[in-house]
Amino acid sequence: MSRNGDEKRNATFSEDEDEEKSDGLVLPKILTYDEIDRFLLAVDDIEDLVAMRVMLFAGLRVSEAADVLVKDIDPETRSVFVRQGKGSKDRYAPIDIATICLARCYAENQKLKPDDHLFDRETRTLQRHVSETGERAGLYAHAHMLRHTCATWQLDKGIPLPIVQNNLGHSSIEVTQIYLHLSIRQRSRTYLDSTRFGI
Repeated sequence: MSRNGDEKRNATFSEDEDEEKSDGLVLPKILTYDEIDRFLLAVDDIEDLVAMRVMLFAGLRVSEAADVLVKDIDPETRSVFVRQGKGSKDRYAPIDIATICLARCYAENQKLKPDDHLFDRETRTLQRHVSETGERAGLYAHAHMLRHTCATWQLDKGIPLPIVQNNLGHSSIEVTQIYLHLSIRQRSRTYLDSTRFGI
């Protein structure tokens, strides 16, 4: 089974279907915090839930998520090992403890061995399931949007740009910098919402 990287795009994200131009840049769409909750609540399969949380909270490309082995989820370092990501580079991506626990429980329930693939899903299947979950949640969503959302969320939380670059496996910091525009947009919306109530 061939699993080629699905993130063939330049620093302006020109191949994304959901582009939005701002000040000459093409920005990817992201999920808001409220939409993340709605999206995750609409997942109707435990395997899909683990896979989508891995993409959303570790920022993995869909092809990288499809290749994750059980042993790649490391509770000690709270990370997922990404082998041969885009550009044939290995990396560790931080991941939240809730997703780690869910992944381990799922693997034990399925009686998976350490060298087994965590997900019995092909890249295209995962992509389709993300879109279908978005529809159930009343949202437009695609697999790469989960990665975009993770990048913006990390910057919103104040994680330095070079660390976000390493977490996501970007080849250049210029790609990561585009998410700064999304981060300030998100923070501006939050600020405006707050000031409406005199806060």
